[in-house]
Amino acid sequence: MRGNELSNATLEDISAHLDRMVAGREFRVSEVCDVLLKKAVLAKTSDIHLEPTKRGTRVRYRIDGVLRDAALLPSTLHDQLVSRIKVLSDLLTHRRDIVQEGRISIVVGDHATDLRVSIVPTVGGEKAVIRVFSMHDAVFSLSEVGYSDDMQRRLKAVLFDLEGLFLLTGPSGSGKTTTLYSILNEIQREMEDFASITTIEDPVEYEFGTFSQMQVNRQVDFDFAAGLKAALRQDPEVIMVGEIRDVETGEVALRAGLTGHMVLSTLHSGSAPETVTRLINMGLEPFVVASALTGTIAQRLVRRLCPECVEPHELDPMKLELIQRLSHLDADAPPPEFFRGKGCEACGFSGFSGRLPIAEFLSVDEDLRGLILDKARTGTIRRHLLSKGWKSLFDDGLQKAQGKLTTFEEVMRRVSLREVL
Repeated sequence: MRGNELSNATLEDISAHLDRMVAGREFRVSEVCDVLLKKAVLAKTSDIHLEPTKRGTRVRYRIDGVLRDAALLPSTLHDQLVSRIKVLSDLLTHRRDIVQEGRISIVVGDHATDLRVSIVPTVGGEKAVIRVFSMHDAVFSLSEVGYSDDMQRRLKAVLFDLEGLFLLTGPSGSGKTTTLYSILNEIQREMEDFASITTIEDPVEYEFGTFSQMQVNRQVDFDFAAGLKAALRQDPEVIMVGEIRDVETGEVALRAGLTGHMVLSTLHSGSAPETVTRLINMGLEPFVVASALTGTIAQRLVRRLCPECVEPHELDPMKLELIQRLSHLDADAPPPEFFRGKGCEACGFSGFSGRLPIAEFLSVDEDLRGLILDKARTGTIRRHLLSKGWKSLFDDGLQKAQGKLTTFEEVMRRVSLREVL
């Protein structure tokens, strides 16, 4: 199955092809590996999992955030398959007792795709996870990513001042890097003659030709803090730092934001209000945080309903009662309408096609600066925001669920009750 035959095949076709290859024993491991990798790209997979099990090598693809079984290969192939991946990513084939990481570049159709390889030893053998980075399928525009017009307007009002610290938060795989790249592209497009942009990343996931990108290298003590200090000597307007992991990076980022630079970064926290208190709890000075922080976004990714098979869906009374309590709807108002994907050929009968973000946006104003200086707790900040009509992560998800974009169940799968109660 090569060339156009592969590009036109469905997931089931390729899986069946793999089964025939293995059953007939007329194959080379390199061909099996080639089909597995190209299949992942065609299916818009974010991660490939090759797991040794007692039944064989379990191959799974993470598609739209959900792991899906793709194939079960004989155990006798496992070591050969992992060795082939090691060869492609220039890793040590004779070592099976150490963690190894590498990269592979492949071409599917006319488009190049980068693969980031991680191999770890387990009690059952080596497990390989491969992350897929396809520039052809990637979207780096706030509107195409799925942000509403209102969210884009408020976000640009903060960002286009080109000063201060702006943070994104969310769990791994919530689209933070994609949103950061989208923001940089918006700034580049709107202010190309006025904005010099530099990034410090670990790793550089996508290479752009429109701004400077630096790769963290801890072997030579070039971490986020060192990269940020170096970037500040490059006459930048905008700096993107992959993550604020420690006090030193936080202090340099805040100081840069106070001296006429726009700094974009990510931070591990559960919500936008919690991001504010997280900075204080890291040991950063409240008056510096209050002065430099301009805003923050917390986001999650939910599966997007397939537009070809979307249909109305009636929720059970318990879910409607939960919505009533969490969204503060008028008790006399008619119940909100929700939707689901029935499943069709266009979406592989999953009911979903792609993903989109649900998000909450926090802009730091004078009232919030006062709360930061007082070291207010997350709950206090949240109640203050809600009293001013702030739209939470749950509110944004509920709006998208009612707008035929996702399901209520998807929203609740990504938003914990702790974050909305």
